[in-house]
Amino acid sequence: MRKGIIDIHAHILPGVDDGARDMGEALEMIRMAAAQGVTGIIATPHYSKRKGPKEQNLFCLVRELEQRVKERYPWFEVSLGQETYYHDGLAEHLKEERALTLAESRYVLTEFDPGVSYGTLLGGLRKLSHSGYQPVLAHAERYRCLRDEKNLADLRGCGYWLQMNYESLEGPWYKADVRWCRRQIEEGRIQVLGSDMHRTDWRAPRLEGALDWLENHVSQKQLRSLTWENPLKILEKQYEGNEKRD
Repeated sequence: MRKGIIDIHAHILPGVDDGARDMGEALEMIRMAAAQGVTGIIATPHYSKRKGPKEQNLFCLVRELEQRVKERYPWFEVSLGQETYYHDGLAEHLKEERALTLAESRYVLTEFDPGVSYGTLLGGLRKLSHSGYQPVLAHAERYRCLRDEKNLADLRGCGYWLQMNYESLEGPWYKADVRWCRRQIEEGRIQVLGSDMHRTDWRAPRLEGALDWLENHVSQKQLRSLTWENPLKILEKQYEGNEKRD
């Protein structure tokens, strides 16, 4: 894959969730992302307990999207995953392929309710880990329980990955949420960034403001890890140790 940015969190498959409404909008978002340096995307439609990926035609949709993208950008890679909402049966649904990991790896992009207790969040991630998966906590900045930075450090100590949205790094320095997000990046608590793009007119792919800040405040090594090297580990199925394997 051409070196650039790999986006592991994107709602670009048309007509399956609150993301792209049609193929034209999906292609336009990819054009917008490519213009900002993105060279690969993992499509992550929301996981549905009612319909599995085959019933939602996710495999056909991603193949069609990839074919259309290759006509314009031969170097651009599109893979498939899901943003899974945690529930007690998620590990079983992953094993039964009723829910999808990221790009057929063991990495699982997982979200919780923003108001979840730390005990519940940690317990859910532990269950996924003990079932053989590598949890990637989606948009970690949204969980109130993780504003206690001891909890963030605890999750990292367990080997779990934390994903933050690019746009959470944008904004004036005097906003408390922006300062908090930037501090987590500077202190190395976040492993990977994602756009969480949905539509061209709502949560569009916006990376440039965050990239400008990153280039001025973190090392090139850390910037590559957040945007390229760690996402590439997912695509190449490279794993860190976690509680189950330690």
